[in-house]
Amino acid sequence: MKILLTGGTGFIGSYTYKELRKMGHEVQLFKGDIAKTSDWQKNLKGGETIFLIAGVRTETDIDFAVNTDSIKKLFEIAVREQKLPKRLILASSQAVYMGNVAPFNESQEPLPTTTYGQSKLLGERIAEDLCREFGIPLVIFRYSTVLGKGVREKSKMSGPLFIWTKAALNNAPMKVFQDGNQSRDYIHVGDVASANILAIDLPSGVYNVGGGESVRLIELVNWIKEASGSSSEVVILGGESSKSDPREMLSDTAKIKSYGWKTLKSAKEAVLEFVASLK
Repeated sequence: MKILLTGGTGFIGSYTYKELRKMGHEVQLFKGDIAKTSDWQKNLKGGETIFLIAGVRTETDIDFAVNTDSIKKLFEIAVREQKLPKRLILASSQAVYMGNVAPFNESQEPLPTTTYGQSKLLGERIAEDLCREFGIPLVIFRYSTVLGKGVREKSKMSGPLFIWTKAALNNAPMKVFQDGNQSRDYIHVGDVASANILAIDLPSGVYNVGGGESVRLIELVNWIKEASGSSSEVVILGGESSKSDPREMLSDTAKIKSYGWKTLKSAKEAVLEFVASLK
């Protein structure tokens, strides 16, 4: 199968690229900037399955320019030059649910409370409208926080992981906002890559892709201490939850599991791998 992969040199994209090649697919890595119409013109061939994994999280208007407008530019070229894709697989985010009550499921109307989450949801809506208009199958994955070896600090996708790990490796205080009992939903990058492979054959729709377990942030801190052999003091700073830092984030993954997908590694394994890679 011909595949055009955006973000193929990034964290999730690089794992996905390896799995696609193992499956024998013909994979073309997108070269350039997905926010530029001219680069879509250079990369798009027509008839391929497109993985839109590339994205940014800046909490500024740049998020809309990249995460949202890139979809419009893809279709602008595809329609004008008659190079429509065979299928579109869109990487979205659990951030679209940040104003909802956990556990999140795909039937809920998302209530994003951050610029990033809003850019992702608007991207979903645009992709749905355009794929419906042109009869293109569309799979949307709402990833929970993805961890594992290779996660990049500049992506800002890993929450406080880098901050705490750096502190632990220097035996410096590890500062935790609120009381540390707020919970998050983490998933190993390898399990995300396996979901991406499955997306080639999934029915069109929205799917949550997450670890399926609540992890308290204080647990995450202690895993990092354990993996690094740190003597850091854990400092609870207090404070209240907010629209950008809710008390609980957890996605219901029953829908994608009904198609045979399952996680193979725990959140703790993902954290231990990451810390070991930085030691």
